[in-house]
Amino acid sequence: MAAYYLPQEDLAAEPVVMNGAVVGELELVAGAGWRKLPYTPNTLKLEETPKTERGVTTYQLRVTANRPQPDPGVLAALEALDRRKLLLLLVEAGGGRRLLGNTEEYVQLVTSTEGQSPATRAGVELRLEGEASHRAPYYPGGAPLLTGGTVSAPPTATGYVDIIDANGNLMLRVAAGKTVKVLSSFLVKLGVV
Repeated sequence: MAAYYLPQEDLAAEPVVMNGAVVGELELVAGAGWRKLPYTPNTLKLEETPKTERGVTTYQLRVTANRPQPDPGVLAALEALDRRKLLLLLVEAGGGRRLLGNTEEYVQLVTSTEGQSPATRAGVELRLEGEASHRAPYYPGGAPLLTGGTVSAPPTATGYVDIIDANGNLMLRVAAGKTVKVLSSFLVKLGVV
């Protein structure tokens, strides 16, 4: 999953949403474009928690990610985004793009300089939060980057990766592009196959 952000004031018109998708192209102010959110790959997570009060359902949005060992430039960029009203464009592994925010709804960046887990102790945990009147719709239209080009879907991997032990025995066959999570410690021996 990839994440891009846009200051809310750079959205020129309210997007039209029908059947869970934005209709047409987003209208941005002149010179505006999406920027990549700096985070560690495979740490991004979206939560959309429904909350019903007085018969009205809203969605609590929370996007979390980690950024270990940030440099001064990353910290300065995060400080500049702190508490700003932002829209997010999340690109899913399958290529779908979801839009969080519009001219009235947004997320805000809340950062902490020390991670909570051992893997992120020396880094930054990123948290973006907001509230929306509906789940984040899909956005099939164009999304120009501020640096030039457009936000594109990640390439889809094909084929398989074989995981073998030191004796050459097949332990597991995994579809390319998937992540394997090892739940116990093991010894890695590198060798030429």
